Amino acid sequence: MYLGVDVGGTHTDAVLVGPDYKTIAAAKAVTKPQVLDSLNEVLDQLSLGQKASDLKRVTVSTTLGLNSVLTGAAPKVGILATGGPGLGLNPQAWGPYFKELPGAQDHRGQVISPLDFSTAVDAAQELAPLVKALVVAAKFGPKNPILEKTMQDAARTVFNGSVTAASSLFGRLNFSRRLNGAVLNAMVLNLYQEFLGALEKSFRQRGLTAEVYALKADGGVMSLTEAKEKPVLALAAGPAASLLGLWALTGSDPEAANKDILMLDMGGTSSDLAILSHGQPLLTPDGLTLAAKPTLVRGLLTHSLALGGDTDLLYANGAFNPQGLRRGPALALDPANAATRPPTLTDAFNVLGWTTIGDPEVSRAAFKALNPNDPAKAAQEAVDAVLGQLKEAYFDFLAQVNEKPVYTISEFLVDWRLNPTEAVILGGPAPTLAPLVAEALGLKATAPANAATANALGAALARPTLEAELYADTAAGTLAIPTLNYQRSIGPRYTLEDAQKELIKALGDDLAQITQAEIFNQVSDYGDSGRVMRVRAQTPPGLINMPY
Repeated sequence: MYLGVDVGGTHTDAVLVGPDYKTIAAAKAVTKPQVLDSLNEVLDQLSLGQKASDLKRVTVSTTLGLNSVLTGAAPKVGILATGGPGLGLNPQAWGPYFKELPGAQDHRGQVISPLDFSTAVDAAQELAPLVKALVVAAKFGPKNPILEKTMQDAARTVFNGSVTAASSLFGRLNFSRRLNGAVLNAMVLNLYQEFLGALEKSFRQRGLTAEVYALKADGGVMSLTEAKEKPVLALAAGPAASLLGLWALTGSDPEAANKDILMLDMGGTSSDLAILSHGQPLLTPDGLTLAAKPTLVRGLLTHSLALGGDTDLLYANGAFNPQGLRRGPALALDPANAATRPPTLTDAFNVLGWTTIGDPEVSRAAFKALNPNDPAKAAQEAVDAVLGQLKEAYFDFLAQVNEKPVYTISEFLVDWRLNPTEAVILGGPAPTLAPLVAEALGLKATAPANAATANALGAALARPTLEAELYADTAAGTLAIPTLNYQRSIGPRYTLEDAQKELIKALGDDLAQITQAEIFNQVSDYGDSGRVMRVRAQTPPGLINMPY
């Protein structure tokens, strides 16, 4: 059996899947300040009992890290960096805790300006009392980690917190995206280590001996050991879980391979949009933008907006304006604070008679305060305001997707214009929301029977993934696979075929596929001076019940 758990800002969901990959049981609980209390509640609902020994794997998805960054709760991070040819590093762009050091590498990774160890120590010592974590980054660092290692070793002599080398997280070139991702990783490192450690301990105390994994933004899973080192890869796991859940729910539909399907997943705090194109999720071509920062984090192509079933619906100047703020559950579920908060979409559904969540009279009183003569009219206006924002977000997302090349999860280039003809609505409000979305967007819209826990289903069925990049330079005689901390010397006869075979072997997974292989001849004033090779490989993400 497989267990999937999704810890969201509003609810914690869990799904137990049998060996036939069909859902055995599902559970949902309100996410409490002490997150493990919510986890224990959904596990109690599942009543694993003697079935616990049959669990093969547990996969956890969470948005806790991203929420901490977005709300400003994440700790401050310092940066030590060295440059190289091309545009300068622009220290002003990185804030007050950025130190540019006098060292540099060229585009081949060779050191063209040495870095003095004591200078790096002094810079780290200056930042140490101001920050909780440090990141070190060298321009062209993925091709040769020597300067990053020097900065890392120097910092560790005077700093007790974590010191992360950017190239150990991302092997691809693009200094700003690589550094953004490394800083985000450092911001949430301690949070994930504490959360995942407590999570694993809780599972073990319950007698669950199955391996525990964390869902990544690309729809794959990684071990808890890797997640504790590279939590940035899991920051956007929430939307990925929902999209995988949709993929699992539509996998038996033979028509899914011939159409584009919109996913709308509405929770209490936010909503996620995505498109399943010709039966497959889409991938970001460059990397995810997280907390408004472009990164190299590989991820499923989704769009999130701060609009959920419990979002405050502010009323001013005769109109509703959802502001993306959630201060608690629907008023119908929180009558003690009904006088101090605006109503929510859930309250509007209650007033219109579409749901009976909590105490509908509390919902009605809130809208009657806004329109004493016709509270139902006020509730309908609130619903229309939410649908208007969803419609705008959908068409903006669709336009962005169609503006540039995108890829399916199998790395195939999508060379057709995406045009969804139907929508699948997920999340708690899905049954009520589906016909409203159908009318607003002009699409056929449905809500699956298990729409409320599709995210946990996606987590349960996600497949493990690995990826890495290899850089080889025959003239310099160097080879490096940064994310695996692998490097060695090579001879002048080393070939691109050799590089591809070595990367697959280093990954240790026969299912890994080469997704990029490039070779560049380097010519000096005296003729041919060698070749530079760049190779990328990965095991494709997907669902364990689907073939590669």
